[in-house]
Amino acid sequence: MKKTFVTLVVLLTISITSVLATGKTGVDPKILSAFQKEFSFAKNVKWEEEGNLTRVNFSLNDQGIVAWYNSDGELITTARNILYHQLPISVMRSLDKEYAGAGIFGIVEISRNEATWYQIQADKKGKKLLLKASPSGNITVLKKIK
Repeated sequence: MKKTFVTLVVLLTISITSVLATGKTGVDPKILSAFQKEFSFAKNVKWEEEGNLTRVNFSLNDQGIVAWYNSDGELITTARNILYHQLPISVMRSLDKEYAGAGIFGIVEISRNEATWYQIQADKKGKKLLLKASPSGNITVLKKIK
């Protein structure tokens, strides 16, 4: 009887620890394994299903990151907020040249298929723009927000 009780307590403890570590029950083991290999030091992990993708929000080195995995456990995209001074120098120079005097905010670094780009919001003379910048400093307007 005591052995059964101890076994149940151990199993319950393992289950609770697993839920707390992943932030969600029912995460596909392939995805969970891939995430743990890629981001072994992640903290504050929260899982969410988005259509055919699994989204995971987490902290790594005190920085918030979002990653999306497909059903095969492949990492599709990662995104993280960054500050202006964390942009490549070529992007900062292009922004300074093409959007001088504009308010720059909401900078997100996005990586997908070994390519990286930056989404940037700019407020230029009351017009809000969503920009896309390549690491080389090539900037395009994705859309006009206002």
